[in-house]
Amino acid sequence: MPGNLSLTESLDTPSYYLIDVKNQNILLSQNDTVHRPPASTVKLLTGLVAMQTLNEDDTVTVGNEVLIQDTTLGLKPGDTIKVKDLLTAIYLESANDAAIALAVKAKESLPAFIESMNNYAIELGCKDSHFQTPNGLPASDQYTTAQDLAKIAIKFTQNKTLMDYVRQKEGKVEWTTSNGLKRSIKVYNTNEFLGIYPGVQGLKTGTTTEAGQCLVTYVSRSDGDLILVLLGSRNRYKETKGLLDQGIAALRTRAALQSISKNSESLVQSPGFIQP
Repeated sequence: MPGNLSLTESLDTPSYYLIDVKNQNILLSQNDTVHRPPASTVKLLTGLVAMQTLNEDDTVTVGNEVLIQDTTLGLKPGDTIKVKDLLTAIYLESANDAAIALAVKAKESLPAFIESMNNYAIELGCKDSHFQTPNGLPASDQYTTAQDLAKIAIKFTQNKTLMDYVRQKEGKVEWTTSNGLKRSIKVYNTNEFLGIYPGVQGLKTGTTTEAGQCLVTYVSRSDGDLILVLLGSRNRYKETKGLLDQGIAALRTRAALQSISKNSESLVQSPGFIQP
């Protein structure tokens, strides 16, 4: 992490934190403990907390909590929808109304869910985060860090149910309106990195004016498993690619050095690694 940066200067540059999941080695970091708005990346935590008590086939009757700006899905009080459809909307379309409906269903009230979010984050070792919403819309005194969000992301990758959603490039959301009409819409993953960079398995985008462009990425390939958290970017996909390229190069170099240390003959079996 660069030294001698004021908070204002830190917020003018992105925060990132790239970690090797297997051995917890930090490969790259910058401003990784600076407090920043999480935007929709907070939905990773929302799903983890909600699925402690919910099942995918549970039915949710939504209330007035969905009457918010930037709803995305367009749920109305009295609509009924399955948890699996809420999760599809949250992790593909990044639907804010779906996230808040899921939260209220899980803990019966929004304040109770927010308390559970913060308690869960503390259990994961997040020391510099405070959450106020389940969807990441701007709120006073809501912040996280790239380092804390990486801890949440690692836990998320261990949840097979939730991972099945973030890997999807497109899906369908169905629900029934309060007057009995059936609704069905096709949704597309906001994460444009899926299918572009080899080994990408998700995880979550986030964008607000306050937070900038945010992207949490999980890469799983033969070189190793990586989690990259990027917050406050102006070009998240370009920056993510550059950082992942550096991280994978570091993994390969480290693996080559380990091989050499175990067998000196591997020096002649690693073409291109050492130039004459």
